[in-house]
Amino acid sequence: MNIIGIFFAVILAFFLIRLAYSRSALKKLDVKLSFSSPRASEGATLTLTTVLTNRKWLPLPWVAVKFSVSKQLLFVDMENSQITDNYYRNDLYNILMRQRITRRLGFVCGKRGYYHIPFVDLTAWDILMEEKSAAAIECGASLTVYPGTLPVPEVDNLCVQIYGQMRARNIMHPDPFSFRGIREYSPHDPLKAINFKASAKAQELMVNQWEYMNARQVILLYNMQRYSVWHNEVLDEYTIKLVASLAERLIQENVPVRFVTNGISINIEDAQKPPNPDTTSLTKKLQRKTKSDASSYIARLKGEDSDKSKTQNPDKKPIPSVTEIPEGIGELQLERILEALAFLDETQTDVAPFADILTKTIEKNKLEPEYWLVSTYHGPDLEAVYKNLLAQGARAVWVLPYSVGLRTREDDISQEIREQVILL
Repeated sequence: MNIIGIFFAVILAFFLIRLAYSRSALKKLDVKLSFSSPRASEGATLTLTTVLTNRKWLPLPWVAVKFSVSKQLLFVDMENSQITDNYYRNDLYNILMRQRITRRLGFVCGKRGYYHIPFVDLTAWDILMEEKSAAAIECGASLTVYPGTLPVPEVDNLCVQIYGQMRARNIMHPDPFSFRGIREYSPHDPLKAINFKASAKAQELMVNQWEYMNARQVILLYNMQRYSVWHNEVLDEYTIKLVASLAERLIQENVPVRFVTNGISINIEDAQKPPNPDTTSLTKKLQRKTKSDASSYIARLKGEDSDKSKTQNPDKKPIPSVTEIPEGIGELQLERILEALAFLDETQTDVAPFADILTKTIEKNKLEPEYWLVSTYHGPDLEAVYKNLLAQGARAVWVLPYSVGLRTREDDISQEIREQVILL
């Protein structure tokens, strides 16, 4: 009789345990993912922190936390992870009652862009590994990676070429009443600018610097127009780094900068969608147990909002637009420009013709500022507008990268335009 009682007691205990896990496994169980910084530069090392918290008096012997993020974030720890189209990670936890577990994963920002982890797949099993409860937990962890910059000697050499063209085309008179500072002598400096006292003290030639009578203002123009849908990622990324380097140098020199580009920014809503979700399994999990309002997410998985998106944009093509950042100085202005460059989608080819954008920019700002154009496209329409800009006496320079990676049409650069641009 005692054996039968013990047997039924054990059966009842197992039943109660399974019932408790079935009803309470995901209650008061939270998981949060966060990046160590919301913004970083390309090549920086950051940390992704996972915090799993069990706030109830029920231990969970098996808890799986699964998420995915772009493979452009290069994680050091590859355990429990897989890289295909994205970086997928599935960690297993053993968490006791009223316990918090924190894990940190180091990674390197491999490429500029916007990275987002919208949902975390959370699964908990009972003590017998038979009954499981799952949910898709809203995460919202995001990271903006700014483009990297070119090496300082390369930027210095480019700036020397730009300033050389500016001096050759436009005389910029120094203001003798506005002393700015002292710097090292360079071959293009006049002898009367040498500061002999400072040179004797530094044991090398030093020259005085004055502010210019015509205040400098620069409009930094970036053209992402192409000849075809063919995409050279190496050249595009180099050009974006080039624009970031020029913006950084101008901001360092306290030059007011306005930024204009015809590049199309990524769609943040699309970027926040889970990459390649398992529609069937994830939908079942959300229907079974959920800790967040995921109705809109399920609708996207089922395709219920596809008709609405088709109505708004039936061809699914980005609308050509212009991104313009008003004139400004300082670190905040540089951050705005770098963020705009980070969001650019280099795969989009349906951009607005830059000849029209440049024409409107000139009509709006006249000839007062300097025009720094960075464009690998050199079609007749853009060449005509640029030549007209120079003919009007504007201070303008065109930087044309073409020798980076594999590129077509480099032989189409006419001799006339070669003499008027800076080829890289």
